[in-house]
Amino acid sequence: MKEQFFVYVGWSLLKGEQDCLTIGISKNIDRRSYNKIMSIDQVLPAQSKRHALAIERSGHLLLDEKFPRAFVKWNPIGLEKSPNRGWDWWISEDRLTVAQTVDVVERMRNVQVTWKPENAHLYMARARKHFQKKGVKYV
Repeated sequence: MKEQFFVYVGWSLLKGEQDCLTIGISKNIDRRSYNKIMSIDQVLPAQSKRHALAIERSGHLLLDEKFPRAFVKWNPIGLEKSPNRGWDWWISEDRLTVAQTVDVVERMRNVQVTWKPENAHLYMARARKHFQKKGVKYV
């Protein structure tokens, strides 16, 4: 049986981090929201892990253009052996407006609907090119 992956948009529930949001993928949304201590607002299903990563990446690219990255509690530096939270958090001055939320979700939904397995390598090439322009090493 094929594994089901989901792409989520979540907000931190920790005091002082209420304006931090993340986009990620998971097979189990309930477990992920518990581990990352967040409230999940949006969920998009994906056909495969590759598909989920493409959807997630499109959201990350948009958030990188609009918001700075956030340094949250229990990150890979704070919990080296088993970090609950990664570097994929952004901070906004206030929670996203409805228009900003729609912008992020619609960008990801566009990739969700138009993505094809045979074209996955093209999307990765565009993502690498985008980061190279910014001087960021993208693996």
